[in-house]
Amino acid sequence: MKEIIELIPVLAIAIVMNIAAGLYYNIGKKEIDFSWKTFMSGVIKAAIVAALFIGTAYCFDVVDLSSAGVTPLFVMSSAITLYVVKALTSLSKILGVNIDIK
Repeated sequence: MKEIIELIPVLAIAIVMNIAAGLYYNIGKKEIDFSWKTFMSGVIKAAIVAALFIGTAYCFDVVDLSSAGVTPLFVMSSAITLYVVKALTSLSKILGVNIDIK
């Protein structure tokens, strides 16, 4: 559980990077109007993701899931990687760099 709790700030930074890059791209480049409803929906989803990881950490504390090949570090690293890649994808769009993801 300690591993996941320590990585929550890293996940939060990755989520904020993704939200900021998406906001900049959609408002600054695509000239889409800002929507509080869409913004709050994203913030709520991010909070749910963080809560799920805290719940996952608790489950790992109670039951050893590593025998199934799932470790807390793997799960958290995967989520952080996902949000960083999403932020970098938005950044590439902002900079006009075309990235083909296959």
